[in-house]
Amino acid sequence: MGERITNFILIIRRLPIFRIFQRTLGMLMPIAIIGSYFKLLRDAVFSPDSFIYNILNFDSTMPDKIWYAGSFICNGFVRVTFGLFGLYAAYFAARYTARLYHKDSTLAGMTAVMIIMFCAYASNVGNKLSNKSMFSSSVLQINALLLALLVGYAVGEIFHWLGKNHQPVEFEHVHRVRTRAWNALLPASVSIIAGMILGIIIYELQIKILSSSTFKELVIQIQNSNNIFEIIALAFVVMLLSWIGIGYPLTSLSTAAALTSGTATVNLDYALKHGGSWNVPYKFLGSSLVYPYGAMGGASVVLALIVIILLSRQNKETENIAKANLLPAAFNSTWGFMIGMPIILNPVLFLPMVLIPVINIMIASLAIFLHIITPCVYPVLKGTPGILISFFGSNGNWSNLVFSICLFILDILMLIPISLLGQRIERKLKAYEYEKGQQTA
Repeated sequence: MGERITNFILIIRRLPIFRIFQRTLGMLMPIAIIGSYFKLLRDAVFSPDSFIYNILNFDSTMPDKIWYAGSFICNGFVRVTFGLFGLYAAYFAARYTARLYHKDSTLAGMTAVMIIMFCAYASNVGNKLSNKSMFSSSVLQINALLLALLVGYAVGEIFHWLGKNHQPVEFEHVHRVRTRAWNALLPASVSIIAGMILGIIIYELQIKILSSSTFKELVIQIQNSNNIFEIIALAFVVMLLSWIGIGYPLTSLSTAAALTSGTATVNLDYALKHGGSWNVPYKFLGSSLVYPYGAMGGASVVLALIVIILLSRQNKETENIAKANLLPAAFNSTWGFMIGMPIILNPVLFLPMVLIPVINIMIASLAIFLHIITPCVYPVLKGTPGILISFFGSNGNWSNLVFSICLFILDILMLIPISLLGQRIERKLKAYEYEKGQQTA
């Protein structure tokens, strides 16, 4: 059975689209890690409602000039990394697709950039409430990564079928450069026409593709639901979307504001009047289950996987990735590891990514039902480490903290066999890539 699963995942991973996506995400890893650190600083240090800011009392101890400078720098780098991540993803996805078929990868990448920028322009012009600048479009943000990857891959495939073969050389004379440009004119033109059609569809229908408003109803439904079965089903959908590169729902749920929505306010009011949250009206509220336990601020599976990698010390490359992302992941800034590992669109990590948060929610619900822990009804500071969210969300209930630690250990135990499977598949993939490379040579 285990060998069948391994072979099935190997077949998927060997598909051109998955090979290209993995290479693209690997190339974008440094950008994602840099963005994760600046996001950590922005959310946990340079925000008045953040965890470290309030713990260290920066309101009194940090000079205003340093705070404004830090806030300016962090916001700027988050925007140029995560805010324009789709731009980089589209370029490299098209580049690696064209290179796989020995086509002109540079011009394919630039064509993909033009198309994704036109889609961003169409998205913002169609949305009358948004900033008109295409650079602020949700289409370009890291939460809409799937669209950028698909645009890049589609452009690369057009170059595959319509472009002429191209062999890179160390030095190119201007005559050869002109020849390259003419050879790329047909696939680039067809790609731009296809991108134009996509942009027109976005503009005419005013489709807010992969934006936070698209998933607003889903997030509100989870936050305000007191039906455990509905919460589990919707949480599964949210984690599935996150795995394929659509992070808006999880980002919206994994914020301090998640505990102050609608019915959560009723719970908070009850807890303040009665001095505790044991008997609040909505014990199984989605915002009190998904954020503190299911996602642990968005870092449950990511942080558990990092711990496994650091403890096993089996692969130096993945160990370095885990070390680089340990600090931001501990404070719920997980994109660096999700891109660098990668977790996104990784068939090996599909089941743990979508099922472990659901299992956490089910266990937490049972613990609340048995009065082992109290419902989390108090707002928590932005950037609070995932394991501590339930502790602060229950106004310092120690049983909640112990429970979260035990839940995290359980997540690690559930991930160990998946991690071993992933290592075995990676070894076979490397052997396959080496053999294919030797045959090509």
